[in-house]
Amino acid sequence: MRAFAASMIALGLFAMPAMAAGGAANNSSASAEPSTAAQPAAKPAAKPAKAAAAPNAASPAKPAEAMETELQQLRDALAMQAQQIQDQQQKMQQLENQLKASGAVRENLSASPAAAAIAAPAATAAPVSTASLSSTAAASPVPAAAKAQDKGDLGPIALQKIKLGVTFFGDYAFYTDTGFGPQFLTQINQPGPGNQHFNSFDINRAYLNFFYTPDDHVTIRITPNIYRQVDGTSGSIANGTGASIGGSTNGNLTFRLKYAYVQFDKIFNNDTFGKDHITIGSETNPLIDWEEGLYGYRYTSLVPWNYISLSSTYVGAKIEGPIEINGKEFLDYSLGVYNNQSFHAIEQNDKKQVMARLTWYPLGTTSDRTGLLVTGFEDYGYASGTPDQKTYALNRAEVLVSYQTHNKSAQIAGELDLGHNAMGSGNLFSGAGLSGTTYNGDCIEAETCNFDIGAASSEVFAGHDTRQLGFAFFGHLKLGDSPFALFGLYQYMQPNTNFVASDYGLTNNPLDWQRVVGGISYAYNKHLDFALQDSNFQYKHPQGMFGANDTNAIFLNMQFNY
Repeated sequence: MRAFAASMIALGLFAMPAMAAGGAANNSSASAEPSTAAQPAAKPAAKPAKAAAAPNAASPAKPAEAMETELQQLRDALAMQAQQIQDQQQKMQQLENQLKASGAVRENLSASPAAAAIAAPAATAAPVSTASLSSTAAASPVPAAAKAQDKGDLGPIALQKIKLGVTFFGDYAFYTDTGFGPQFLTQINQPGPGNQHFNSFDINRAYLNFFYTPDDHVTIRITPNIYRQVDGTSGSIANGTGASIGGSTNGNLTFRLKYAYVQFDKIFNNDTFGKDHITIGSETNPLIDWEEGLYGYRYTSLVPWNYISLSSTYVGAKIEGPIEINGKEFLDYSLGVYNNQSFHAIEQNDKKQVMARLTWYPLGTTSDRTGLLVTGFEDYGYASGTPDQKTYALNRAEVLVSYQTHNKSAQIAGELDLGHNAMGSGNLFSGAGLSGTTYNGDCIEAETCNFDIGAASSEVFAGHDTRQLGFAFFGHLKLGDSPFALFGLYQYMQPNTNFVASDYGLTNNPLDWQRVVGGISYAYNKHLDFALQDSNFQYKHPQGMFGANDTNAIFLNMQFNY
């Protein structure tokens, strides 16, 4: 209808000058040609020039010329308006096509919960080109979600806010010597004395890490842990008697929940405490995970307090983070309150334990755990027991000094460890031990035994006033620009400095021990590492004690982190 109206207007515009020209010719001269009215608009304009040659025609020529000029102006104005109408019609048609296209997009996205996000831009009054609309849709997360759904992929919640990770530690171990002692690595239980050349493939860590971050302020982590179940009853593999494994489930790889926590980030709105956060749930304690990150070789050996007795994970709440000034970190703290039992044990105590760590960077650092640092740690808690039982306090303390280059190619650290009721026979014999059986047989070596290791442990750890004292050194050195690096750890520990050896006819505490770890690692890429190492556990003053043989193993370790 709009096109028809425009055509009629244009036809009228072209008819009007022809009619006006015909009337002017009849009034100006009787000798005018009858066909003049049918001529184009340019020809009548030449007739007044002929009339000007005749004296009688000069007077009427002036009004005709003025009328012709006015009519021409009118024709030009109407022609311009007609062109503008046509231009407007074309723009309206383009806008109508764009609205139809955007309507089709809305229909395709109607299944998406975020479909309303594209409806508002499509309804704006300003005309938008098709290319502009396409670029806007490409920048918007909603069309991206629709595109992902068209391919059968996960939508934006999974792609943008959920992160999946995997951690795997595995090894092959060959034992040149075996005795009673702690686990070299988690989930490894070697046989006891007399089982030289025992070897095994082991899986000592398998994590599936799930992280969900709905916004910049909240992170939720769920981490299942796959571990090997070992029966602790008499006759199990840990006591080295050669008896059959006790229990049908012994040795199974079993599931347990390692991490399950909510972390609240950006709790302080300033630059100094901007990276601090609060964590609630089953989480790392302030020391072990931090020190493992400093050492860098958790997949080959445990850090000192973790090797002795302190689990890496407890259920509780903590606040931690760096304290930065002008972009440099000068302090790093962690303070938490937890159950007295670790994440894989049942809490029975009505009391709780408190752990705190404070790390000082005297020169400041722009990369965490690099440069010169001094760390202090304290853990104060209680032994397991229900409220109707008498429980006793325990504590662990550590002072550590470390230096690490900013590219982390070289690092060395030394620490002093102090404890009160912080270690027992269960920790000392976690790898291969008594498991309820007392050994009173002949000595393995051709010498007279003063007493067996069971009797020694019952005396050394007797009472509720044992004192632990030890120290350790560890570090690593990357070999130039190659993917190889050397690493090592030395630890010495006195399980009870209050033990009076002379009361038992001994010169020293028979359970004092040392651990030596050394090897070379190869970084295949940023996710995969290998290491070849030797680990040795030795009692410093065995004095003929049965079961106090060295435990030595050669490991080929592997770590995969993604």
